[in-house]
Amino acid sequence: MSSNQPPKILIVDDSDVVRRILSKALLQDGYELYTASDGEEGRQKVHALKPDLVLLDVEMPVLDGFAVLREVRANFKVDEVAVIMVTSQNDGKGITRAFEEGAFDYIPKPATDSEIKARVRNAIRALELLREQKSLRKQAEAANRSKSAFLANMSHEIRTPMTAILGYTEILELEAKSLQLPELISDSLDTIKRNGGHLMELINDILDLSKIEAGKLDVESICCSPQTIVEEVLELVQVRAEAKGLKLEAGYQFPLPAEIHSDPTRIRQILINLIGNAIKFTEVGTIRLETSFLENPGGEPQVQFTVIDQGIGMTESQMASLFRPFSQADSSTTRKYGGTGLGLTICKRLTDVLGGDISATSELNQGSRFSATVSTGNLEGVQLLQELPERKAHTAHESGSAALPEEQAFALKGKKILLAEDGPDNQKLISFILKKSGAEVTVAENGEAARKAAMRALEIGLLYDVVLMDMQMPILDGYSATRLLREQGYPGPIISLTANAMEGDREKCISVGCDDHLTKPIDRRKLVSMVADFCEAEMLV
Repeated sequence: MSSNQPPKILIVDDSDVVRRILSKALLQDGYELYTASDGEEGRQKVHALKPDLVLLDVEMPVLDGFAVLREVRANFKVDEVAVIMVTSQNDGKGITRAFEEGAFDYIPKPATDSEIKARVRNAIRALELLREQKSLRKQAEAANRSKSAFLANMSHEIRTPMTAILGYTEILELEAKSLQLPELISDSLDTIKRNGGHLMELINDILDLSKIEAGKLDVESICCSPQTIVEEVLELVQVRAEAKGLKLEAGYQFPLPAEIHSDPTRIRQILINLIGNAIKFTEVGTIRLETSFLENPGGEPQVQFTVIDQGIGMTESQMASLFRPFSQADSSTTRKYGGTGLGLTICKRLTDVLGGDISATSELNQGSRFSATVSTGNLEGVQLLQELPERKAHTAHESGSAALPEEQAFALKGKKILLAEDGPDNQKLISFILKKSGAEVTVAENGEAARKAAMRALEIGLLYDVVLMDMQMPILDGYSATRLLREQGYPGPIISLTANAMEGDREKCISVGCDDHLTKPIDRRKLVSMVADFCEAEMLV
């Protein structure tokens, strides 16, 4: 049934009189009518004609109406073939059974022409609405796929050059410090790095929001310490606060669970967003992060994190637009303070996913207070702290802020690495990083060149220690190159490099034969560490 074709109706009844009555009632309404004189003929014609609607007698010899109804429902969806039972059973049992087995409606015997017309017209209209809904759903799914593809492509197009920008900036920073170059150069490099970091935050916010809306955001439920999360967050934002002369404080209300079951990465993301906002909108004073335990009698216990600032605050009308995507309290806010308005939206969605909520109170020119709650999970056997346990102080080297860990300087000495990368800037950057760690690097500028180089190495018995495979390259992409290498028996480790950061990218790389996955912009330490781990694992085999 389409806009230019009349609905197709099949009348199945063993009574010639009933078939004529039903046909006569419907003849003037423009339907395409077919008939069958028994259940078996009706069953065959349903498959042959695939009618839009079947008027089906209940009591027939050989194959009764319920048997035909079950056959229809087993082979066709409701929006493909609808069924109206034609019955003389007035006790209600047959009608109830018809609905239970998938009939759309029923027509009692005897029935007037107007009743027959009305019930058929309603069924046809319902079919049209079901099919329209299905079509709209397909269009929405296609639009969502297009959006995801666009975001993945945008991610790739931005992340690829950002690998070179941030990578070379980091290298130049190290050189500037070792050579004691003028302060202007160091400050300029720091500015490039800082703004590059802001751009990456924007990209990640957009991708996270897209994943949340699509229901594809990865969320863990692991054992973690609220105190540890708070300390890590404050350490991460300390530099930003100090740059504005702001003081950061942490406060705890006891008792407090020593551990909860949640996603520490997402909790950190929420707190960094909230404290980042507080720093952005506070010129002088203190920003405080308070952590407390909510027992919630009758509900699941929660931990509450509250960020209190002494910033510009908001009016009631301004607060009404909080937590909406791409919105800020005031359009002038964007001009003065920057930002996209995505941070609070993401915080709201993340707290929902983590079994909590987020709320805010504020007073203009007095400051704001944002409270985010997350579910604790099962607390059976978990200690409720009455005071903070002492923490072992850790050095900058332990926290990962050392400029160039000594153990990485020669971590790849003598190792042979095949780098498949089509971007000249990233070829130079990644090669430089690997060579700095002692590796010998061979560059292939596309997937086919990488495949040939790897297979040549296999043939002469000198496998590469690791193949680094960019997944988006000309001639032959990394997915196809990796799949072909595995099909041709290449056994060595292959690590995928991709600028995509959407859900399923890692799994897609692993499915074609990659052993692990790195996302651009490439983290220098993580790259060297992962390659070294695979080299060491190969030596132990």
